Amino acid sequence: MRRSAAESLKGQTETLVDAATAAADWFRRPAPSALSAARTARLRARGWREAAVLAHKSLRGLPKSDAADASFALREAVEHVTQAVSEGARFTVESDDGLVRTAEAVREASKALAAAAAGRGKQKAAALVLAKKWAGEAERLRRLTRSEAHELPSLMNALKREAVSNRLSNAAEAVQQACDALSGDLVE
Repeated sequence: MRRSAAESLKGQTETLVDAATAAADWFRRPAPSALSAARTARLRARGWREAAVLAHKSLRGLPKSDAADASFALREAVEHVTQAVSEGARFTVESDDGLVRTAEAVREASKALAAAAAGRGKQKAAALVLAKKWAGEAERLRRLTRSEAHELPSLMNALKREAVSNRLSNAAEAVQQACDALSGDLVE
């Protein structure tokens, strides 16, 4: 069954919200259910990405390029969020306020991006601005978490924490790229 471009975009953004919510849950309170939810979101993201590729075959020019960029960025965001949770579990990184707040900022950016994907006109523009604001906040928090990690007495713990926060930052960057791609059809 072939899905429409709008349906695949909605599926991809909802999957990103699910993955980011699982990450926020994991860093708030590590549990196997959050890890499983993130990994499930990764698998669903692959399916939605394939559906998006098929749906965009009929498009031409700039709309096709923007749709492909958005789809790819959404897939990358899910991958980075899932990797943050997986590495947090594998490295047994203890949760702290910095990682929790960074994961929550990525979740909020994902929610705003999903609202932008569903919206039109001014509503879409406002949601894109909000998504970029939250993604920027995630990057600011990553830098703060990184500086705090360097003050830890254990070099290994500092490196592990930095690796996880970098994954969350990469997810925020991918959200920003998806925002840029979705802003292509906004008319002033």
